[in-house]
Amino acid sequence: MIARLRRDDAGFSLVELLVAMTLFAVVLTIVGNVIVSALTADRTVRELTGSTTDGQLVTNVIEQTVRNSTAVRVVTDVDGISAFATVRTTAGGAARCHAFFFDAGESTIYERTSTTAITAPIAGAVGSEWTVVSEAIVPIDDGSGSPLPVFALDGTRGLALSFTVDGASGPASLFVTTSTGRAPDSNVSPQCF
Repeated sequence: MIARLRRDDAGFSLVELLVAMTLFAVVLTIVGNVIVSALTADRTVRELTGSTTDGQLVTNVIEQTVRNSTAVRVVTDVDGISAFATVRTTAGGAARCHAFFFDAGESTIYERTSTTAITAPIAGAVGSEWTVVSEAIVPIDDGSGSPLPVFALDGTRGLALSFTVDGASGPASLFVTTSTGRAPDSNVSPQCF
């Protein structure tokens, strides 16, 4: 017997095949756009989380140091943006000098501790005795195009911080805080400044 093809066994027509391919392409395009959007959002959230974490690290380290301080001093560098903050602390019963330096050219905050006075480093040539606290630090614009200082003296014993941590391609995280020393006011042995 010879098997005859019935009309319903003939397969797909060219029109049916083109319609199916078009629908598949539309669905694939929609799914692709959703995946690309999700990956972009994930990258933005990761960058924002990273910059927020870096900024919180900076503020926590500096606030903890200033809270244990007996004296605070801030010097703004010649460029008007880089700043050097010196703090005399009594944490753990031993007096120490603790310094923070914002290098505007490097967009980095450094820290250093010593049992003797610490001098401000030269911007762009910070020595190996300094430790990086965070990078991608950007001064806040005061609204007229001028940057606000990252470190500013607040009263006689307080240190005001204001900066953003720049995300690589995402939004920046803003940090503005003030910390005041709680230890008795003193700048005696060691003389930190």
